[in-house]
Amino acid sequence: MTIEILLDLFNQVLNEDGNHPVKVDTDFKESDNWSSLTAFTIVTELEEKHGIQLRGIEIRRCTTVGDLLELINSKG
Repeated sequence: MTIEILLDLFNQVLNEDGNHPVKVDTDFKESDNWSSLTAFTIVTELEEKHGIQLRGIEIRRCTTVGDLLELINSKG
């Protein structure tokens, strides 16, 4: 997984208006648009389009998009 792909996904989900771009160091859980539904959307997209399976507990342990990328890449 590349950071560009992950950032694109997060920006599609969290930056709908285009005014708050998500970056590597963005604390995505602090976004006004973050919810259990957006978390589910991201998990589903990662699994369906990229074959990456994540559990909710794993995402909750991440703070930034960069943290999540490290987690994804550590899974192989």
